[in-house]
Amino acid sequence: MDIPKGSKKSDLVYKNTPQRDLMLTFLPPTEKKYEKSPVYFIIPGGGWHNETRQSMIDFSATSVEALRKEGFAVVSIDYRVCGEGVVMREIITDCFDAARYISHFADILGVDKNCFVLSGHSAGAHLALMMFYAPKACFMGEYDFKDDFSVKAVAAMSAPAMLYDNNTNNLRDICDAFIGCDTIEERKQMSPMSYVSELCTPTFLCAGTSDYLVFSKSSERLYENLQECNVSCELKLSVGGGHSFEKMHKDIVPSIEMEELQRMITSFILQYAENEK
Repeated sequence: MDIPKGSKKSDLVYKNTPQRDLMLTFLPPTEKKYEKSPVYFIIPGGGWHNETRQSMIDFSATSVEALRKEGFAVVSIDYRVCGEGVVMREIITDCFDAARYISHFADILGVDKNCFVLSGHSAGAHLALMMFYAPKACFMGEYDFKDDFSVKAVAAMSAPAMLYDNNTNNLRDICDAFIGCDTIEERKQMSPMSYVSELCTPTFLCAGTSDYLVFSKSSERLYENLQECNVSCELKLSVGGGHSFEKMHKDIVPSIEMEELQRMITSFILQYAENEK
């Protein structure tokens, strides 16, 4: 496990596991606007089978660079995946532990452990929502650091919100993540929808109506439940957009494409850091 040497771009080992050392990339703000920088914490997708932290930096390049100019530090993480013999609970715990690492070294990194904002795409969106909604104590493990952190908002793109409901996704390989603990009850414990309450804080959801992997109804149903609990939330549907908001039909241009979506996410996130300046 690495100890950061300061608030500069770094690739750091945040956790040692039997499978491999898990790393994160830390990108400092390009403009100094806060005494302690808020943290834009982004989680890559890949169906819980593949992930690279650089892929999420590239995927979210527009919001990453815009928020760095607004004084945010950016953290993108690795986590273990199904092919390495871990189950969903361990994958989620890795994500919590990456945030605990950043919180533990917050003073060295110059960041505000009380102002995290999360984002993820697909499996990464599921993990971001779980970090935002689920009790931290349920995903503690044997990690070296127990430091707390606070999340102000989350932006979830193409999120699988109900891992127990096959009518909301076409993720045929999802069962791999539940080997040894594959009951409906276990899937509910690993599903963001199960933790929706009036205690949830601001959530931005976006989905493509022509996403044939994670259906838009997953985000729509989560949005409806959040509204019923009077949680501040937004839902943006890209009509004709695919899983990554790409063009899916010859004659239909998605109503929201990736660049516009990233600008929306940036604006949403900035609303919830203003009172931290």
